[in-house]
Amino acid sequence: MTRKRKRRSSVVEIGNGPARVRVYTMNRKDGYPEFTLSWKEGGRRKVRSFSCMDEARMIAQQITVKITNGWQIGSEATKRDLEVLWHCERQAAQFGVTLAAAIDEWVSARTAVVGITLSDAVRFYQANRSDLFPTRSNVQAAAEFSVSLKRKGVSAIYVRSATASLKRFTDAVSGNIADVTVADINRFLHGLKKLGPVSKNGIRRNIVTMFGFAKRNGYLHPDRKTAAEQSESFKQEETEIEIFTPEEMERLLLAAHARILPLIAIGGFAGIRSAEVCRLNWQDIKWDRGHIEIAGKKAKTAARRLVPLSDNLKAWLAPWRGETGKIISITDYSGALSDTAVKAKIPGGWRQNALRHSFISYRVAETGDVARTSLEAGNSPKMIFRHYREVVEPQMAEAWFSITPPEGWLPSELKWSIRERLRKISLRK
Repeated sequence: MTRKRKRRSSVVEIGNGPARVRVYTMNRKDGYPEFTLSWKEGGRRKVRSFSCMDEARMIAQQITVKITNGWQIGSEATKRDLEVLWHCERQAAQFGVTLAAAIDEWVSARTAVVGITLSDAVRFYQANRSDLFPTRSNVQAAAEFSVSLKRKGVSAIYVRSATASLKRFTDAVSGNIADVTVADINRFLHGLKKLGPVSKNGIRRNIVTMFGFAKRNGYLHPDRKTAAEQSESFKQEETEIEIFTPEEMERLLLAAHARILPLIAIGGFAGIRSAEVCRLNWQDIKWDRGHIEIAGKKAKTAARRLVPLSDNLKAWLAPWRGETGKIISITDYSGALSDTAVKAKIPGGWRQNALRHSFISYRVAETGDVARTSLEAGNSPKMIFRHYREVVEPQMAEAWFSITPPEGWLPSELKWSIRERLRKISLRK
């Protein structure tokens, strides 16, 4: 059987003399054209075939140039090569650079980030750019934080303490809050030579809280620990808790001015923190239900809890039953507590946090139930078990919760409106 040969339909010549390349157009059996280049190189005939006339002409032109200049043939740019080249040039042009400049920049970047891809390097850089966050100096962040504390309704004492602590910090460490390092904070804290571990830890807590505020407001990276959180805390030596005896507590209550007595009574017989008492209203005392309700927004731990209203606490607060509004109207009660301790002849004067310590100690001794007491006090069972268990004897606890006011007693300088209401009630009886 004779093999059917392709039919030559036309010939195009490109170049002259030894650099001449012929382009033959052939009609294939399947009906599609084929374009074959033919030229002589080193005395030998060479051929290459293409399916596109434009590409065949382009390659032929490149071959003639190479033959004329004596260059090696075999690496001619195809149509696809040119399309890729044009695409790359268009991509580079979007950023106002040439393709050569873009390649130089790419090579430089890849050299700088050995071992990782450029896309990973860019994502890391984008996620950690400090210039993406609003700029705030330490002073500005501290001032905004202090304002936020006032708006939240925390005690004036805490606001003053936090503001004073942060002023010491901003005086020592200046600049943008995003630029403060762990080392900066550690140097500041270690530089407080005259303060003990407890005071240093207190200042550190205020700094940590302020940095947390800055983080929530977008001044710091949202997914990273702040420099304050990573700073060092100071080891505190364990000290024995201070409490009042039942006799001392009775003297304190009888010596207390009417403005401060509810704070002392509620602190000692319900264990509610002084700052929490200052946020409570008389309506939070559920007289008939037998408990004091501390809403989450008024609690230090932001968790709602119910504290039992003991019979002796009811007796001490009886003059105010029916009252509304704030239980404690004065903002700075530290001086009043110190004065009361002097009047009551308490050895050593007022004892910091002793009301709460006393309640927890006597309550654990009375109930023998650490978990129950932890719920009432808003403290962890671990902390109560560690510090308050077996501090006092059960009989002392019985005496503590049996302290009641004398017959006919009224606190000194009680408001006229309350005295008048009590007078009318007694007349009706």
